[in-house]
Amino acid sequence: MSRLREQNVNKQKKHRRHNSDSVVYPYLYRSISFVLISMFIFAPLMILGLDMAKSTVNDAKTYLTIGYNDINTDNSYNDKTGNDFINSISLGSLIGTVSCERIGLNENIYYGYNRVSLRDGAGLDSKSYLFGMGGCSRLAGYSSSSFGSLYNIEKGDVIEVKTPFGNYSYKVYDAYASDTLEDTEGDALILGTAKSSKAFSAQSDKGFYVYASLIDKEVD
Repeated sequence: MSRLREQNVNKQKKHRRHNSDSVVYPYLYRSISFVLISMFIFAPLMILGLDMAKSTVNDAKTYLTIGYNDINTDNSYNDKTGNDFINSISLGSLIGTVSCERIGLNENIYYGYNRVSLRDGAGLDSKSYLFGMGGCSRLAGYSSSSFGSLYNIEKGDVIEVKTPFGNYSYKVYDAYASDTLEDTEGDALILGTAKSSKAFSAQSDKGFYVYASLIDKEVD
């Protein structure tokens, strides 16, 4: 009797192991199948896509010009002056200095308004006029540079701009924080910087602008 009971117990154990295996194996098969599919189907597609991406980048390099924000600044003047210097100006060129002795403003000026020129000094908006050319010249600089001293400027202060094609003096007639620029007429200079140097300040989206008109020039 005990032998018969033992046989039944063994049969039950084998049956339970069989049921357990029948539950585990399908999941194991699915995992193995997914790995195999990934190796033989998805992997080649990914490699092909990567090759196509590399080819696209290489093609783009052949016809895309240098990005406006990817220029390099040139910290040396060439030996040209006057109109010869003006004709040699390109994005990133060092074209002069801007200063206001009373407030401690003193920065190099680079042609082109972009992160590279602002990193090294002040940037002249290439869509504005060159100094003394009959229109408005727009300069911008980070408030972390000496452009931060613009907050202390007053009406009547004189801003000096020195370049290889001439020296120009501008007299400040207004300065305030605003979301937009004011229209100007004739030879004028606008200096702009951030209202606040703190990235999350409530004033970080505003600009502080200084407006000045040309009062004297010495043209080379």
